[in-house]
Amino acid sequence: MKWILPLIFSLTSFNLFSQQIYIKGIISDAETGEGVSFAHIGICEKSIGTVANDNGIYEFHIPDNVLNDTLCVSAIGYETFKFPVINLKGLTNFDISLNPQTSYLDDILIKDERITARRVVRKAIARINKNYPKKPFNLEGYYRDYLNKNNEYISFLEGAFTVDDRGFRQPTDKTLIKINQLRYSKDYTKYLTEYVTEFQKDSTKLLMHGVSPAFRGNEFSNLYYHNPIRNHSISVPFIGIFDTFSERNYDLEIDYYTYVDDKEVYVINISPSKKFRFTHVSIKGKLFIRTDNLAIVKFNYAYFVTKRLETKKWFELNVEYREFENKMYLKYFSFMNYFKLLTIEEIAEMAVFREFFVNDIHVSDYKPLSPDETIDETLPLHLQNAPNDKKFWINFNRTLLEQPLME
Repeated sequence: MKWILPLIFSLTSFNLFSQQIYIKGIISDAETGEGVSFAHIGICEKSIGTVANDNGIYEFHIPDNVLNDTLCVSAIGYETFKFPVINLKGLTNFDISLNPQTSYLDDILIKDERITARRVVRKAIARINKNYPKKPFNLEGYYRDYLNKNNEYISFLEGAFTVDDRGFRQPTDKTLIKINQLRYSKDYTKYLTEYVTEFQKDSTKLLMHGVSPAFRGNEFSNLYYHNPIRNHSISVPFIGIFDTFSERNYDLEIDYYTYVDDKEVYVINISPSKKFRFTHVSIKGKLFIRTDNLAIVKFNYAYFVTKRLETKKWFELNVEYREFENKMYLKYFSFMNYFKLLTIEEIAEMAVFREFFVNDIHVSDYKPLSPDETIDETLPLHLQNAPNDKKFWINFNRTLLEQPLME
């Protein structure tokens, strides 16, 4: 049986609502016609939604209790598209064009010496405890991880997860995780063990490039730990402690400003300071920070290494937040980690990908998870006692990547 790698998922209260409207299509740039990567499509002022793939392709099942609401489609640098949900009845294909909304800094702002990238970043970090939730909340979403060997996908796991986060006042190790559904490809266990979790213990293998360590025994907790905004006072691999990011050895520059959900946002470039610029290592990144409340809405950080004139991306992290009930909640989070193995039998270039798409947020209706329904964080995901219901998976929005995986 072949598996297709899904890029999109919407956990839209599957058990509660009959989904009367199903739409699919492409979200594109109105000027260039190109797909808008990872655009968010959902119900305005509600937490229900999903995310388009990197080509702008989406599919979305809309529950019948929001027929009188409005569909909102947004992406960084674009005007928010709005459309009455009731007018979607009877439609299937629904392509959407987004109008660009990017402006360069004017002379007055540039000449204002009080506004510098470093000051903006410093203030944004100082306001994390104000802009992000202190009270407990639930995240409902879709997690996946997959392994790429020599540019071929060789293993894949996907799951429907509930996160019980006790708020930014509590450390991440207080967060509880429930697996609603889980499935994985046939050789997932074999490849995870052989290439990810056990290779450092095998004396026949030589690790050529660094791998981000696993802080807990399962893949999802490892991903959640890597969030530098959620864990801003804890050292995160490749990034360090985010609280001191503005004081560390980086050059920060306001490049331009743009818009996220019709809110003006600074776009700040990140690069190593001159004394830490080396021919074999480079860092590129961007911070997207709102100008009104200095909330961080997006952080991208990529670490490159050049050896023998070949440049490889060792690590990339993307984290994106969106506003809900006056606080910033996680929308999307991912990291990629590249490494190279030399064994007696083969030389393998590997890349681990882990992603989490948040499709529903519960704040006023927050329900704490009980310990007996949460995962054992000492065990990998495939060893957890999790259901796999084929009917459950049929009801999820998904966009398919071209390359199949063998089950």
